[in-house]
Amino acid sequence: MEHQERHDHLKGRKKDSIEQFIGCSQLFLDNSLSQLRYTILIEGLSIPEGYDQCPYRSYVWSILSRTPTFPTKDYVSLLAESEQTISAELLTKIKNDTFRTLMNDQKFHQKVSEDSLIRILSCIGITTKVGYVQGLNVLLAPIAYCCHKSEPQAFALLHTLVTVHIPLYITPNLDGVHTGLSLVDVVLKIIDPVLSDFLDSKFLKPEIFAFPSVLTLSACTPPLKAVLKLWDFLFAYGFHMNILFIVAQLIISRSSILQSQQPMKILRSFPNLEENEIIKLSLSFIPELPKKLYELIARHGFDKTVPGKLKLFLNENPI
Repeated sequence: MEHQERHDHLKGRKKDSIEQFIGCSQLFLDNSLSQLRYTILIEGLSIPEGYDQCPYRSYVWSILSRTPTFPTKDYVSLLAESEQTISAELLTKIKNDTFRTLMNDQKFHQKVSEDSLIRILSCIGITTKVGYVQGLNVLLAPIAYCCHKSEPQAFALLHTLVTVHIPLYITPNLDGVHTGLSLVDVVLKIIDPVLSDFLDSKFLKPEIFAFPSVLTLSACTPPLKAVLKLWDFLFAYGFHMNILFIVAQLIISRSSILQSQQPMKILRSFPNLEENEIIKLSLSFIPELPKKLYELIARHGFDKTVPGKLKLFLNENPI
């Protein structure tokens, strides 16, 4: 981000350590990113008095995802192009979803209009191979909320997310999402075989209960405040960590699931996110997972070879 723009946006109060860090010149990019990631893990992004969220979160997400500033004039040109070229069918698909985006979150809708969501998703629609898939509106929601003062940057962040980090999540068949669901199943078997066996006995596979959570990187579960903190971690350490987040959510609810005669009633909509517990649990899983499996988890959003390698891994390492 331009220094002056950042200064104007954040002036008038004492800067915390992360804010000071992103405002300084960084000589060594990789070392600087590692330091920023670590600081996010230890301290988190602060919410100053008078703010309802961290005012520099969009800058941090842009830095961590290597998303450059997107000039307003370029976005205006893209909007004009989308108005001329987007098909009626694609626009209808988008509008069928945007009005439902975080429907019950008043704070979200005070900052992000449906028209803004439609504009951003229309631009995504003409700049990606697939155009639009269901769920993109929910992936956009946390980004649009933290970038509510810069619609062009919201577009740029979402574009980087779905074209660089998780492109297999928005293929016509949602290949990366289905691989992610298989990985949720495998990780749960390793971390909590009792809960996994119980769900299997009820014919409840992740494809049935975890699809929205994988597809939207857990943004489908309230509250938005918790989603933002979880996404701080995803931007810092990799979007693949959402697979472990979902398993953590299951572990948090394991007692009520195991005691329920109809566990699908609990799993139909996950309980509200407990972001700190989810992050702590997710980190505790990593040493329990075989290194080869974790590597597949890390690559599943962008590497087409992962499903085949996962089958090979499971044949060699029955769980």
